[in-house]
Amino acid sequence: MSCFTRRDLIYGSLCSAFLTYVPAVSAKTPQIIDVRTWPADEYTRVTIESDAPLKLNYFMLRVADPIRLVVDMDGLRLTDKLKNIIQKVKPNDPYIQRIRCGQYKPTVVRITIDFKQDVSPQIFSLKPAGTYKYRTVFDVYPVQEKDPILAILKKEEEEPDAVQKLVAQVAEGQKRMEENREEADADQLEQILAGIESGTLVPVKPEVQPSAGKTPKPSSQTSKPPVIASTKKKPQKTETKTTSKRRTRALVIMIDPGHGGEDPGAIGKRYRTREKDVVLSVAKILRAELNRLEGFRALLTRDGDYFVPLQRRVQKARAAKADFFVSIHADAWVKPAAKGSSLFVLNTKGRVSSSNKWLARNQNNADLIGGANISTKDKQIARILMDMSFTAQVSDSTIYGAYILNELSRINQLHKSKVEQANFAVLKAPDIPSVLVETAFLSNPEEERKLRTQAFQRKLACAIGNGILKGFGRKAVLA
Repeated sequence: MSCFTRRDLIYGSLCSAFLTYVPAVSAKTPQIIDVRTWPADEYTRVTIESDAPLKLNYFMLRVADPIRLVVDMDGLRLTDKLKNIIQKVKPNDPYIQRIRCGQYKPTVVRITIDFKQDVSPQIFSLKPAGTYKYRTVFDVYPVQEKDPILAILKKEEEEPDAVQKLVAQVAEGQKRMEENREEADADQLEQILAGIESGTLVPVKPEVQPSAGKTPKPSSQTSKPPVIASTKKKPQKTETKTTSKRRTRALVIMIDPGHGGEDPGAIGKRYRTREKDVVLSVAKILRAELNRLEGFRALLTRDGDYFVPLQRRVQKARAAKADFFVSIHADAWVKPAAKGSSLFVLNTKGRVSSSNKWLARNQNNADLIGGANISTKDKQIARILMDMSFTAQVSDSTIYGAYILNELSRINQLHKSKVEQANFAVLKAPDIPSVLVETAFLSNPEEERKLRTQAFQRKLACAIGNGILKGFGRKAVLA
């Protein structure tokens, strides 16, 4: 007869799921600096910041109701600051029901996290970065993804032939790029011919010059001349149909508000304005304006105050089969006099100015500050992406970027008068034309003041949107 009780069997089954997490051991007793939570529909992040690495044991209790995660932190004493972790849970958190903590043993603090639904937590550590010390991160993802784009990504990453599928997707994306070039060229030509015939347009030299010397050509044979209105009175005539109505699918624009969550981005000195807040506001306006138009579907890489790893932003754009990717930021410099808007496309191998290298390095450090759990498979796929040819992507990105920069010049002074190049991680999709917009300088007091206003945020969003529309052969309609 067996002497095991039901409780023995349950706890015995937990042994196989019991995990020990041991980062680099420090002789110093860790002290908890802060505990932060970042709830969002995509996932909830709980961050425990300490002045030394934490030693953790943790396991999931799926037989419990509710399902919970138990975390034992060795070498700690329960403090008032740690008790405050209970108050960090927000009522609208979609995943975490409550968090409890107590002194489990003389030198062990136990944290219990109760969940509202079945979840798949990821737990990892981050070394000191930026203003942060050591951080232990709990990323709580739902077992069943709510975001359809993330569901596609999860499925792709779990398949054994993920790399082969990636190569096929890149080929498909490059085909979309070619089709968009041909359609935009046809739209532009049709508009120009109709305008010349009606007397409402006059042929002039292109008003955008993406680079010094001459306008670069995209991968197809023709570049896109912008449509310039003449001063002649428009005759009363039925509007000419354009090829945009012949499109069989919506053009997908992926808008990427930089930073988020743990990573605030640049912070203004006068008003303490956070870059992550400004760019999210601009991105939401741009999404709403583009989605009002027929034939466009605008998406965001994040729609709240949470962090998305840089590579994940690119993956989202690719999973959505995006036709264009625009990452929105607010600049900062060591001297407050720097001001104006600028725009960047990818440069991985060519010569890049020292200031552009500095800017790219700061933006690419977002994963260190925001906190990303990069797996071996992710690194392998990232290397494949970086090794592929970016020639067509950079060429098209420069053309689209020139239109956006030209529109930005209408509402703000330009910091850089031409499309610049730098090695930004979020621009490394070989099958999607991608640009990074630096809207203005938060380090400049006057521009920080403007960036805080909804009126200027709308002007920025509409300028970026009008540049995108012109790049795809449409007339500017956002205001």
